[in-house]
Amino acid sequence: MNKKIVWMVLSGLMTLSLVMAACGPGEEDEGGEVAEEEVVAKDMPKYGGTVTLALSRDVRGWDNIVGPATTPGAVFSHTNEPMWMGDWAKGNAGGYGTNESDWADNYDIYDHKAGAMAESWEWTVDESTNEGTLVYQIRPGVHFVVNSEPWAEASRLVNGREITADDVVYSLTQMVTDPRAYVYKCCPEVRGAQVTKTGPWEVTVKLPVEGLITAVARLGNYGRVVPQEVVEKYGDMSDWKVSVGSGPFYLKDYVPGSSANLVRNPDHWGKDPIGLGKGNQLPYIDGFTYLIIPDLSTRQAALRTGQIDQMTSVSWEDAALFRQQTPKLLEHTGSVGGGPGSATIRMRTDKKPFDDVRVRRAMMMATDFDTINEGLLDGLGHVPTFPHANVKGYEALYLGLDDPEMPESVRELYTYNPEKAKELLAEAGYPDGFKTEMLMDSTQVDYMSIIKDMWAKVGIDLALDVKERGVVNSMRQKRTHEAMDNMWGGPISIFFMGIAITGEGVANQSMTDDPFINEALVKVRQAAVKDLSAGMREYKELMKYVLDQVYAIPTPYLYNYIFYWPWLKNYSGERTIGYFRTDYWANYIWVDQELKSSMGY
Repeated sequence: MNKKIVWMVLSGLMTLSLVMAACGPGEEDEGGEVAEEEVVAKDMPKYGGTVTLALSRDVRGWDNIVGPATTPGAVFSHTNEPMWMGDWAKGNAGGYGTNESDWADNYDIYDHKAGAMAESWEWTVDESTNEGTLVYQIRPGVHFVVNSEPWAEASRLVNGREITADDVVYSLTQMVTDPRAYVYKCCPEVRGAQVTKTGPWEVTVKLPVEGLITAVARLGNYGRVVPQEVVEKYGDMSDWKVSVGSGPFYLKDYVPGSSANLVRNPDHWGKDPIGLGKGNQLPYIDGFTYLIIPDLSTRQAALRTGQIDQMTSVSWEDAALFRQQTPKLLEHTGSVGGGPGSATIRMRTDKKPFDDVRVRRAMMMATDFDTINEGLLDGLGHVPTFPHANVKGYEALYLGLDDPEMPESVRELYTYNPEKAKELLAEAGYPDGFKTEMLMDSTQVDYMSIIKDMWAKVGIDLALDVKERGVVNSMRQKRTHEAMDNMWGGPISIFFMGIAITGEGVANQSMTDDPFINEALVKVRQAAVKDLSAGMREYKELMKYVLDQVYAIPTPYLYNYIFYWPWLKNYSGERTIGYFRTDYWANYIWVDQELKSSMGY
């Protein structure tokens, strides 16, 4: 029976109670269907149970300001809450949601947001003074967790006090004034924004208009609230033993390189927004554990044996094995982003020969995308994928090969044409080709060897500069690669920042500094701050130029798959509920412990 129909039946039980009582509980009708009230009871969320997940590396980042990661750490994402988050009800939500989002990646569509530390928000633009204003109405009645663990001295210092507007002002101010903060480092347009308390539960942010859309996104998502007295006493919150937050879970213990255990916050403010449990206090589960399992095959074995409950980013080859070896697992098609090349090929356009668009176009035409797709990806790959692939909710900004608006000069680039590539190289002054090199780690050698062979046919002699991953990451951060590299383009949700095609950030490994792009992105941001869809349309128009200039050579991407055990109820393969709210689905799901036991786990 459809769950939405069940919900309608439940809401009308008072008027139907006499009729249903005549059938008796658990009685089957002549068609053999289970009585409606039994289906309702079976699907009703239950409290208790735990969830176990795996991380491929140790927990990074216990503090929102200092730490090695650019995003909130795995545990910090659950213990400390931002201004807003993704709206669970806009996804599948156990069969009751609107399905406007699949929550498969770090999406940040503002119409798909729900309040966290802020109950509501609004932003305005004063064009006469070039000032942008962002106002948050802070949620009252939210308290920091009281952690009774012996190590939790910082929690006892805070003593479960209520979070105030002053805490929000302190936390957001850190982000825009502290040079250690990621938001400060990545987004100069928000540095020095004025954050003030303008009412008992109101916080106002003022800054120039050109930084407003960045402030809306970054402060809303990264603005995790921390207690000021803890930071002042300990200097920062980089030590896990200083973990203090107000999230749905809090930290019980952490064993470096092994596990992190979180338990349910019994006083969390969150309520189930939709479905049979609408209005119930969240979360349902007693807690969950992160196991640190760097080895992929070991993580896969842990899922097959029920030691972990869910696994994301499963490749299409491994997905086939799961279907064959563990058919009781459920699966969901996740985000676009996997593939053997793992990232987009970049060439330093501030150096010869890559400063010549004819050379870049030649390299693109010397890349046989059809052979890569059919030979390596079983024909399942997606192109174009730079700067972004086509994902749910962001269709308005995607310029596909079959789009009537796609310029013919761009379509030409995706057709393998080594003869035309040779002509372009000759026109650019390289009739015999040229030598170059590409920075990479060992995981990228196989794919780049294929690219090397393809380019050799037009005279491009590519050397593979293979280094240890730590060295590669350091060079990417500093952008010190000699000629070529490969790099992700950044989440599609921050398209208006254009981090892969402008600026001095790590995502711009091509060193692109194109006045046309820079000016166009200003228009994109101006449109997006008023209407995100309008910003997407402006961005799509910009893509006609960007793709034609070949500032990167895309890699065909595959869908990733998510596998999970059927005892995770209300779960439909979600990955991150909003921008870097990774695994926040654990706040809404419940564990069918009877089913789990009956399956032998």
